[in-house]
Amino acid sequence: MEKRRELWIDAAKGFSIIFVVMGHSGDAGANHYLSWFRMPLFFLLSGLVFKPILPERYTGWAVKRTKGLMTPYFAYGLLIAAGMLLYSLNFTGFLENIARLLYGGLSLTGPYGVFWFITCLLFTQLLFGYIVRYSRSIQFLLIASAYLLSHLIALTPLKNFNLPWNIDVALLAVTYYAIGYYGKKAIPALISRAYVLLLLLPLCVLVLWLERSGFISYSLDMKYKDYDALLLDLAVPLLISLTICAAVYQLSKRLPLGFMGRLGRNTIAIMYLHLPLNYSLKVLLGTDYGLIPFTLVGVVLPLLAAKWAGRYPPVSRLYLGRVSSRQAIEYGAARR
Repeated sequence: MEKRRELWIDAAKGFSIIFVVMGHSGDAGANHYLSWFRMPLFFLLSGLVFKPILPERYTGWAVKRTKGLMTPYFAYGLLIAAGMLLYSLNFTGFLENIARLLYGGLSLTGPYGVFWFITCLLFTQLLFGYIVRYSRSIQFLLIASAYLLSHLIALTPLKNFNLPWNIDVALLAVTYYAIGYYGKKAIPALISRAYVLLLLLPLCVLVLWLERSGFISYSLDMKYKDYDALLLDLAVPLLISLTICAAVYQLSKRLPLGFMGRLGRNTIAIMYLHLPLNYSLKVLLGTDYGLIPFTLVGVVLPLLAAKWAGRYPPVSRLYLGRVSSRQAIEYGAARR
């Protein structure tokens, strides 16, 4: 049986990836409000499970993290590029897609639209993994400096400069990641109290009302460096993220959230496949469709693909970035 803490974190990731898919459905309203927190929540949840690395082990750990994240990045990237080549027979376009994949960042659009997140997550982890070698006061100083620098970039022409792999966005992401890490004891203790959710929900409603009424103007798009509100970029994503975590935690005590937990453990397949699968289906059908069908296609089909890939360790290594020891043993036995 899964530990509750692990279950609520995985379930929260499951809800997060659903919000990502919904935001890419073409529904402008959904994208506007979901963008306030969907990526910060992912970074916060990742920070919750981060374990510090000894300085002498940093290089080996960094190589392992890079391999673990970038292997699926290129595996899915080449798979999508090959599919587009078969459809269009445009070899020049195929080479352009490979070049875009190598450079990353703002050049990744269309079916590659969410690939930026993986490279940003990698640099965020590498940056934070290096920062934690210092004293806690130096860590706070470096993270605060990164947060301020990210906003300085967003408020100047540097915003439009396309650095490879969205490396500059990691300056903002490391703040959300650090909140998760430093709060790995405080956050579960806080959200385990039912009354906390009752306090957080009205605050979320208040923020929504203030924005809808025109008292505040807020937007957040990490990929395109649309974060120019120094205080709100910290307060709004954190408030909504904590509210979601509290809601999921309370639900995990009352409802079976095993499916959402499994969804949260397979976010990588959904992240990479929800756009190309929906784009392909729209072409085949010759029509557009709304939020709900887009979300169902973008969640269910990649989840089935992940389940299939998990049965074969070589495929699992490429497309899921992991292979359990049980899977490896079963696969080896089946091949004998």
